[in-house]
Amino acid sequence: MAARSADASRRACSIARAGNITPSDAAPGFRHFLGNPQPSQRFRVFGIDPLNSPEHLPRVRALMNRLSRRMDAEIRWPAHADGSIARWENPSIPSGYTYLLQFVAHDLVHSTMPLSIVGELGSAVANARRAPLLLESLYGHGPVGSPHLYALDAPSDDRRTKLRLGRMRWKEANGQTGCPFRDIARTYAENLTGIERNVRGRAALTDTVLADARNDDHAIISQLTALLATLHNGLVDLARRGEPVSEANGRFAAAFKRFLCARDALIAIYHNIVRNDLMRRVIHPEIYAAYSSEVPPLMDQSHGEDDWRIPLEFSHGAFRFGHAMVRPEYRINDLSTHDLNNTLEKTSTNDPVNMPLDETWMVQWSRFFEIRGSRPNFSRRIGPYLSDALGHDQIFSSFDETDRVGLLYRDLLGASLAGLWSVDALVAEIAARRPHFVNPSRLLSDQTYRKSQLREWLAAAPAYGALRPEDIDTLASDPPLPFFVLFEAMQEPQEGFCLGRLGSIIVSEVVFAALAGARGSLGCEHDALTDQLAHFSRRYYVRNVFSEIPEIQSMAQLVEFTAGIAGLEHAVPAFL
Repeated sequence: MAARSADASRRACSIARAGNITPSDAAPGFRHFLGNPQPSQRFRVFGIDPLNSPEHLPRVRALMNRLSRRMDAEIRWPAHADGSIARWENPSIPSGYTYLLQFVAHDLVHSTMPLSIVGELGSAVANARRAPLLLESLYGHGPVGSPHLYALDAPSDDRRTKLRLGRMRWKEANGQTGCPFRDIARTYAENLTGIERNVRGRAALTDTVLADARNDDHAIISQLTALLATLHNGLVDLARRGEPVSEANGRFAAAFKRFLCARDALIAIYHNIVRNDLMRRVIHPEIYAAYSSEVPPLMDQSHGEDDWRIPLEFSHGAFRFGHAMVRPEYRINDLSTHDLNNTLEKTSTNDPVNMPLDETWMVQWSRFFEIRGSRPNFSRRIGPYLSDALGHDQIFSSFDETDRVGLLYRDLLGASLAGLWSVDALVAEIAARRPHFVNPSRLLSDQTYRKSQLREWLAAAPAYGALRPEDIDTLASDPPLPFFVLFEAMQEPQEGFCLGRLGSIIVSEVVFAALAGARGSLGCEHDALTDQLAHFSRRYYVRNVFSEIPEIQSMAQLVEFTAGIAGLEHAVPAFL
């Protein structure tokens, strides 16, 4: 594996040099934030650009290995005023938002293969997502393009308007009854190789019926996906009730109207929550205030409306911060608490014989969002440390000569191979364009201070990583972007409760630009959600079929509304 990875990297670098190709040109669907950095502006290790020196890559891998081990040391966070909250917990961000961030990431980026494993920027790591923040990861290409995602409306015709859901499994089969369709749809697929994973006559549900298989990366993301599918299906019912009576030959067209109306409504609700709830919680308050304004001060105009590509500094840099928010265990519902190892293993890929999910995995959403005064699981504070289970040697196994396992090493190595802007150059570029964003932060505006703070932290735990003086010198002078975003969040006055300024700027530029583009695609200029829903309804019907939908601006409101229209207020297992 190591030899193959090194050969791939040599090929990538030789191609780039021969054709004078920038890193983003070699990876379809990606680009660089604020334009392509000059060679002198790119991230370096020991003063050498990894893209131009394939013989240097073993040293890059070794350094990222040692840095990832330094980041294994737990952070000594200051205590909360409320002594019942653990120091590492973040009461500002309930843990449901950790997984909403993951869902948003899937809706923005769909790489065919991880860069850290492939070892080169090229077609193998292309971003296949072309319709950002339009719920492509939920809807696929609709009932015609992706019919397997949709259930038949009736036995007598082929109309499909509702997303498939799957029955939950009762772990204790005592004749209990409840709300059965609470899992994503899973299925058994005959294996043409003759290899089966069935156990004692039980069919192994090895496959999911999803537009994006990553939405079954673990039990919580699959439950969030099922939540959104349940809401879509409820919106279909609302649209159906408002439809005029039509003749039989109009039913097929009516089904398409019903689907499109419900889809547009869910996208609008989703956008409202991303803008007003999710981003407000994770972005630095001053940066959020600027970008959530009527006309956000976008700097990054290096792409056209018909050529949407994701910045590598976002996908392989700043947006990796969500990994630091993952808790070591979760109270799933009134029945059960599961540690992160179990949560990560609960997928059709890893545990197909125990699928579908049983009642101990049915998420009670008041455990993940603040609903009716509930006290949910809180996310971790944001900083350069990940929960131990994200170093799971089976899920995040080693793949190169370092034998390093875990998600953290993959994040650091992928960033090192992507030709990203160096932190110094990126800060200088932003300061030249928006000095008022950078100047209030000493960590950003004072390069000497920034390096001293990095150096102090890197040297503070010599038992972790065994960083050498030359390692500390190069990392303090040129830190990998995903590491620095976490370090900044820890160091800034917010003390891990949200992103720092640099991380916030990169995330805001991408997300708010994608929101604006997605709204343009929907053809709606209204700001208030209720006005948007009325607009979408009038596109298909004479009357407003969504008149009973309130101004949903938070995940708590989304969950409560879903419970109401889907009849889940008193669900068994509990939904709220």
